[in-house]
Amino acid sequence: MKFARITHPQASAVLAELGDDLVSAEREEELMAAEVAEIDRLIDEVDRELAAQERIEAVRVSRAFTDARRQRRVRRRADRELLRALPERLDVPAADAVGSEAA
Repeated sequence: MKFARITHPQASAVLAELGDDLVSAEREEELMAAEVAEIDRLIDEVDRELAAQERIEAVRVSRAFTDARRQRRVRRRADRELLRALPERLDVPAADAVGSEAA
């Protein structure tokens, strides 16, 4: 006899329920494994994006301190702002007011 045959209906019903439970448990495990894999993929993607962003910021910071042209521009802007603020600080009348008094 090559294949065993279950002839009792109650025994076959019990085995069918066990088989269904095993199949559903395996499906749940497969779904959970797929969900875990998707979460891991998303976490890896976010980690790569954050690492790339850190590299970009590191380059920006290093260039901000070493770029001579940028430093000259920053210095000129600061000097212009200082010159614009001098009349207010020294309480000097504006050029328009001086011109109208002379006329």
